[in-house]
Amino acid sequence: MINHIIASDRLTPFHYVVLFAIYAFLGWIIEVIYRSATQRRFINAGFLHGPCIPVYGFGAAFILILNQWIHVWPVPAQVLMYGLVLTMVEYIAGFLFEKIFKLKLWDYAGNRFNLHGRICLLFSVFWTGMAFIFLTFIHPAAARYVLTVKGTAVRMAATMFMAYITADFVFSVTSMTAFRNKIAYLYSEYLNLSTVEIDRIFASFRRLRNAFPNLNGYIDRSINEDIKKRIGKFMESIQQKVFSRLSGRQPFESEFNDIIRDIYTHEEFMKLKQFHHHNSSIYEHAREVAYLAYRIAKFLKLDYRSAARGALLHDFFLYDWRNHDEPDLARDRYHGIEHPKIALANAEKNFVLNDIERDSIVKHMWPLTLMPPRYKESYVVTFADKYVSSREFVDEIKKQRDQMKKRRPRLKRRVDVKPAE
Repeated sequence: MINHIIASDRLTPFHYVVLFAIYAFLGWIIEVIYRSATQRRFINAGFLHGPCIPVYGFGAAFILILNQWIHVWPVPAQVLMYGLVLTMVEYIAGFLFEKIFKLKLWDYAGNRFNLHGRICLLFSVFWTGMAFIFLTFIHPAAARYVLTVKGTAVRMAATMFMAYITADFVFSVTSMTAFRNKIAYLYSEYLNLSTVEIDRIFASFRRLRNAFPNLNGYIDRSINEDIKKRIGKFMESIQQKVFSRLSGRQPFESEFNDIIRDIYTHEEFMKLKQFHHHNSSIYEHAREVAYLAYRIAKFLKLDYRSAARGALLHDFFLYDWRNHDEPDLARDRYHGIEHPKIALANAEKNFVLNDIERDSIVKHMWPLTLMPPRYKESYVVTFADKYVSSREFVDEIKKQRDQMKKRRPRLKRRVDVKPAE
């Protein structure tokens, strides 16, 4: 397949360093094309910041070393062995990143025939094909070209590359460590950080998130799990403090009415009175959620105005969700996932919204929606809605049970009455 004399007798260590740089650069080009095509924008791929992906260089090195031993094998056996070696390199690289940085830069768990999400059959076939192309076309041409360069120039190029990749590696490891620390900080302080601080943290590792899209899912899943646990404890801790203060008060305070008056008196919004919800109308349910969100947000010293208005608009859909086949939502679409987007569209059509209000509306069904809310006020709306919905559901069950109890004595009396003889 390849003249192994080119790979062993005439190439010096400096030549191999230059070839490593070439193959690492070609790997970067392959990854950039793939990432940019799948994300439809330019992506600087790879762990390093510069145009170099060393795993491709190491893969090429392993193939060339292996070629010294198996170049006499039949071509199919060689190709299969090269594919196995490259798959092993990918697995080891993924394993080391997970163990050292506690991060999964790529995940093939969604692909068939994968092993621990680090490798899969599809990409193993791709690596096998790349190995064949590499040994048949790329390496012979690259080796011949490098051999034409003068020895001094090769040594200088190799030295410069070693200096560059060492500096880039140290800088990238430092950046990855900082990234991992920021993620840990984000987990522990998410509910205590301001929106500006959260945005700043996310922006600081935008390049890594673009280069390794799987990190976005990893961050979302990890933060979601952490937040769900912490929010559960949080709601338990404030339930007695906040909800007990709500009992015995007037349903709506004057300040709350002033905040939401333009919405709940709006002609389009008042149409929600026509649609039954859990045990009342959507209109009444929305006001209950808005009032609770308003009180909790005010208790926590958050933006209670945005929380109240976002909560009031969270179910702004104009159809019966139990039996729907409307232009807004076709019968075959799932109401639970679709209605936040419909509510947001209706709200934006009739009112001016800020970012907190938009986020509260479109993500109030979290964790049914994949992305977690961005604002603390949005979490307040989310859990106020769940609390009110749960209470309404229980009240409806009790109401039905009481009605059944009232019917039973009547039925019993009818059974006991004997027909006249």
